[in-house]
Amino acid sequence: MISKVLRITWIPVVLILLYSGWLMWRRHESAVFRKPVLVDRDAYGTELKILNFYTRSDAIARGEKALVCYGVVNAVSVRLDPPVEDVWPSLSRCFEVGPAKTTRYTLTAESADHQAVSAAVEVKVR
Repeated sequence: MISKVLRITWIPVVLILLYSGWLMWRRHESAVFRKPVLVDRDAYGTELKILNFYTRSDAIARGEKALVCYGVVNAVSVRLDPPVEDVWPSLSRCFEVGPAKTTRYTLTAESADHQAVSAAVEVKVR
């Protein structure tokens, strides 16, 4: 009886494993092979710009999280200092931070011709 059950259950197990592997590969592929954002040149021009970099909360209590948002145009790379989250060129993206003390975050965007622009925002912890 047990051998019959084992012969029947290996098929769904293999299918679940294959599907899980496919899902993980798709997520990995989308993270590794991000396509550049195509923007309307008439609306933004060709100049490297940080469109916005802000936090939704001026101050948070210790242990809380704050939402930080940014938008860049004509950038090929973006970095955040201190690095708390992966960032990439995006017209609009937000992520959560949970600093233990008041922290100043600096966003730096770089263009294909190695020009750079920066902006900063501070999250105060009460």
